[in-house]
Amino acid sequence: MEWSRPVVLLDDFEKDEHTGSNYVYPSSSPLYLNEKTLQRLKGAVVTVEPHIPTSESEIESTNAFTEASLTCIERSGKTIQQTFYESQSQWIDDPIISQWRDPNHQVHQVLSKVDDLYHAWGSAQINPFSPSANVFSLQIGHLLADVGLPWHNNQINMPNEIDTSWPFHFKSYEMGVLRAKGARVGDPDASGYVSNTSEANCYCIRALQQELREKHPTRRPILVYDHFDTKILKSVEAFFGLELHQIRLSNGRDDLIHDLKNVTADGARPIIFTATLGNANGEDDDMEMICEISHALPLFLHLDATRSFDYITTLPKRDRRQLGIQEFTLGTKTLDQSLRSKDGSIIAGTIVAGGFSCDASAPAVALKPTSLGANHERVAYTRASDSTLAGSRDAVSILWLALQELQLGEAGYREVYQHCASVRTELLRRFQSSGVPTGAPRYSLDVIIRNGSREQKERLVKLGGSLTGKGEVVLTVQAQAKLEDVESVISIMSPTTQHYSAVDLEQDLTSYPIPENIVNELRATVQSWKIATRSAAGYPFHMGSLSALGPVIGRFLDLQIPDDWVQARSDDILTARMEMFGLHTARDRSKFRGAFTNGSTMGNRVGIHVALRHFPDAFIYFSPESHYSVIKTMRDCDALTNRWVDRGPRYTQIPSDASGSILVEALVQQALMDKMQCLRRGEGYHMILFANIGTTFVGARDDLARVRASLNVAGIQISYIHVDGALDFGFDNCGIALGPPGSTGPDELPRVQGITLSHHKAMGNMVSGEVLCYSLGGELAPLVSPIDPRVVFETWLYSQIYTSSDVGTMLQYCRANASRLVSGLERLGVATKRNGQELIVVLERPPAWIIEEFSLRPQGDWVHFITMPHISPETVDFFVERITSVEKQCKIAFSYVEPLLSLGFMRPVKLRRVQCGSPLGERVAKLAQSLQPLNSAYYTCPNATVNPCIRGALSVAVIDEDEQLQAVFLAESLRDMSIRVGPILMASTYRDCTRATMDIGAQLIGFMARHMQATLRTDEASYAIYLF
Repeated sequence: MEWSRPVVLLDDFEKDEHTGSNYVYPSSSPLYLNEKTLQRLKGAVVTVEPHIPTSESEIESTNAFTEASLTCIERSGKTIQQTFYESQSQWIDDPIISQWRDPNHQVHQVLSKVDDLYHAWGSAQINPFSPSANVFSLQIGHLLADVGLPWHNNQINMPNEIDTSWPFHFKSYEMGVLRAKGARVGDPDASGYVSNTSEANCYCIRALQQELREKHPTRRPILVYDHFDTKILKSVEAFFGLELHQIRLSNGRDDLIHDLKNVTADGARPIIFTATLGNANGEDDDMEMICEISHALPLFLHLDATRSFDYITTLPKRDRRQLGIQEFTLGTKTLDQSLRSKDGSIIAGTIVAGGFSCDASAPAVALKPTSLGANHERVAYTRASDSTLAGSRDAVSILWLALQELQLGEAGYREVYQHCASVRTELLRRFQSSGVPTGAPRYSLDVIIRNGSREQKERLVKLGGSLTGKGEVVLTVQAQAKLEDVESVISIMSPTTQHYSAVDLEQDLTSYPIPENIVNELRATVQSWKIATRSAAGYPFHMGSLSALGPVIGRFLDLQIPDDWVQARSDDILTARMEMFGLHTARDRSKFRGAFTNGSTMGNRVGIHVALRHFPDAFIYFSPESHYSVIKTMRDCDALTNRWVDRGPRYTQIPSDASGSILVEALVQQALMDKMQCLRRGEGYHMILFANIGTTFVGARDDLARVRASLNVAGIQISYIHVDGALDFGFDNCGIALGPPGSTGPDELPRVQGITLSHHKAMGNMVSGEVLCYSLGGELAPLVSPIDPRVVFETWLYSQIYTSSDVGTMLQYCRANASRLVSGLERLGVATKRNGQELIVVLERPPAWIIEEFSLRPQGDWVHFITMPHISPETVDFFVERITSVEKQCKIAFSYVEPLLSLGFMRPVKLRRVQCGSPLGERVAKLAQSLQPLNSAYYTCPNATVNPCIRGALSVAVIDEDEQLQAVFLAESLRDMSIRVGPILMASTYRDCTRATMDIGAQLIGFMARHMQATLRTDEASYAIYLF
């Protein structure tokens, strides 16, 4: 992939003779942006790639609509219905989706409403001065739909962490964004990731906090700010336990230094200074003054350049000097070193980068030097470190930003921003002539209108202006702004007619194409996803629903969804969700608040800190079967770890029982100890319980009724319960109801105060979720960040199409497939675990290439297979057949060598494959504690060698007639369809026949590899003999 200056478009548009193989918008296209009034694209018909049916049943099911139905749709002009019809070749059928082929199904009534929205929104004008009206984003949205997006995806973990079994991401494009933007501030090897503005800032600030923890563990930091977004800082304060202190940089150096010396104990406490180069009010921070402070006090700088990064980093140096814009370098420095580097640039430890899309929900890039911050623990489940804040991420949003970087590049940004600057200059000139007081921030292309009547402000807002808390209006000059837009603004603020000299403010916005090879690469990627989806059974994601609804959603990717519609539907969805959890009256619901999140990881983080706002000194309890990010949430917060007081952490992981549920007796015991500790200190005791309804790996549910009863007997009341039901709550409420702290239902089940669920799990729409919390005093609002309007649109669409009966049918289908899987595996003697009727089936590890093929998630000796709706009975049977074939191929190889070994060992023996969930696997693992090398040249055989071989499911044990172990041929299966040959473990009585044993072992592993068509790999440990 080349990162030159490149974007857009569609193969149903003509190729411009000047651009060769690049797609451009012809002047006749509705997307040609030099017309007087910019119109949104109503859309050409999406071209669906040819699809080869994979089964006879699929071939038979693709013609449910008649030709007459298609003709009727075409003539009616119903774009959405036609798109839906044409997408059938890619549908992944389940009991619900298959019904949609019926032209009389109620789904088509919903699509008629969706079609009305499509045409209404498609006819709206693009506001020239809105922070969210990025015309390049709309162009790219059209391209995304054309290549087949959205399809189910998840950009989980950091961009440089690749799980080869999970291809549903665009991490190579994300790495390109990091390199391109990092290079513009001096660090082409910058690390970080793409997320929304709030998360990006939180991630960067956490990195600086972690750097201070590592380099200066005894010095407690303080976060200092002036114009930085206070809503983001409220999250930072809660999530990380940082103390905040606001200053006014305009107060003068001496006063500032005096103030800061007081709050930092004369510099003993290091400062994390969070500065902005342009907030939503059009304000920016005085960077020169911050540099002055760094001369006197220890300081790290975090820079929020969400609204201005692409502008200021592509400005020619001469223009930057004339405008008084500082140059910034992303880098590390010692704590006591000044921010001003030798070359005059300002050293920022972390930066959040953005550009044209600069509203709070737009994607932004968190940048930090690779060496800055902490190394997070590796999570076996995801095969990566748990470094991001939100975990799962929507890959389409990330690709969107990456394609804009490809579309424009540094030169393109410079050209477009020069146009924007010309528009702003003309606007300011005319305001000055008309006597209208304005402001022009240094680091952005905003225009601030200081005064105006209520009517004038309302009319400016209709053009995209943003009303600030000060009563001012901020106009964000976007690329599509033209002379007519300038005249519209002037006519609002200065009704008297004035004559101005003619200026040329035209800009050709169609001259930045994406190369055809990139478009083809994306189309091929999506096509490959259609194949891989059918057998992706490791994550709890419904990956099939977007096969049918994705093309419909794709029609809206180049439209702006109106804010008022988003707000109204948000309220409706959250109200319905509260009713689902037992809040049936407006009075009941008034005590709770709900919000959309970018996934259940962030939902849990928010839910935990809402609980702490009610009970700031509470102890938190959760089990190790809770989602792996929960412990990260605890460790991130200095207030929870009690880092700066002489006490232990205020959270405890309570052990789980064999089923994965929290161990009630251990919980009671720990709670009593903590309560006694509080009593000795004369403090009150409060308990926050983080419970699970369907744990991540085994699908366990915590028994809340038993937990409550046992704690009551011990004299302990639960103060607050938050429940993570990320997957299960997507199907139903699982008997859980919301209520005030301490309340119970008629069934004596305690009411809970908070719940978390995911949208992308049970239902399969874009990565996102919801959190509902008890929030009498507005505890939730400061902790959640704005989300992509697509989240609300998709959630609304799904709620209209899927009835509660549909969801129940889908759940039963999944459960039946899980039962089918358990039966098939049990017939083979494979160890399995399943909690009740959960969809998660845990089984002992199969060979690694089967784990890879089905994207199974590992944990210790086990993996799980989740029968989500896109997993058909045929896929279940195919997986069982894969396991069966391994057993058959091994038995053939065993039949060849059993006579040879019986002869060599001078006793009848038989061979068995060692599986980690079996008693035989446990016996082999124990041998590692007492092995002795036959040859002194060998190292002692460590667990690090034995355990991977046992988990590889291809090691072979030699058993005599009394079931006693005689030898073990260790072999490790690898994900790339290869076998790494390990040592041979032998009973010491056979030390005189080692040569023959090595020969037979080589034959055995060779036969197995040949039959499985696997590659053999050997190293210095291969065939080394150890005695027991």
